[in-house]
Amino acid sequence: MRTATAHPSPLPRSNAGPGLLAHVLVSKYGDGLPLARQERIFTRHGAVLSRKTLCDWVLAACELLGRLRAPLHQHILGAPVVFSDDTTLKLRTEEVRGRSVTARLWGYVSAGWQRNESDAWVDYPKAVLYEFTEDRRGEHPQRFLARYRGYLQADDYAGYHGLFRSRRVYHAACWAHARRGFFDIARKDATPGLAQQALDWIRQIYRVEREIRGRPPDERQRERQQRTRPLLDRFRQWLTGIERDLLPRGPMAIAVRYVLSNWRALLRFTRVGMLEADSNLVERCMRPVAVGRKARLLRDRSAGARRPQRP
Repeated sequence: MRTATAHPSPLPRSNAGPGLLAHVLVSKYGDGLPLARQERIFTRHGAVLSRKTLCDWVLAACELLGRLRAPLHQHILGAPVVFSDDTTLKLRTEEVRGRSVTARLWGYVSAGWQRNESDAWVDYPKAVLYEFTEDRRGEHPQRFLARYRGYLQADDYAGYHGLFRSRRVYHAACWAHARRGFFDIARKDATPGLAQQALDWIRQIYRVEREIRGRPPDERQRERQQRTRPLLDRFRQWLTGIERDLLPRGPMAIAVRYVLSNWRALLRFTRVGMLEADSNLVERCMRPVAVGRKARLLRDRSAGARRPQRP
């Protein structure tokens, strides 16, 4: 009799192969399936795997993948453009029974373009790195991007302002965030008003973006300067004209002030062709976290939150 040699497991003293471990990790962090549901799914297929075993696999696999964190961090710091965003995670503390705190999961995505040996434009390889913190203090992104030089595409979170004041990181604001205030107003209004007119202005920006998507940065910059920049100049005049007639604390005034106060950062994508009009790239990377948020409640801050991230 001959017995087939078993493939070694990436984990010590474990019979879980690389494919099975990858399946469990992707199901948990990519598809939002908590380990309790995976346990039932495996049982239906005749594989009895306890939740504790699955949890041990996840923790050990993430410890193993943690070795990639340093080179991945270095890769992101070398990108011409970095996208950043954060989302909430609810942690249940062990110190006080029934008490929970709101922690954060940050996402940093490398992007942009660079010249190759033939002086042709090529995409900078995209990668995402997630970082867990127990709060939303601005020191976290400032520490992560302490050695970064380039463009940061993000919202107007005050924690980024220290990076922008350093003169080595340039803010490229997000038109999707600028649009959100007008969209919320228009959705509640029964009849179209100023908010709908603002949305029509922003819609023209994205019409140009759809036409130039995928083109090299120099071509995108030229098209934006010729078509988008004059449009935005007129849009700013329109916003300035209506601002004086709005209630200072009304939602429309708040939405207008957000755009005008971030105007320079919102205009930056028209001058730099490798930038995008919004930060939707990192928003899409944060979506799996939001999908699995209701099904995921972390207990132990050190072991249950920091280790099982999506490396």
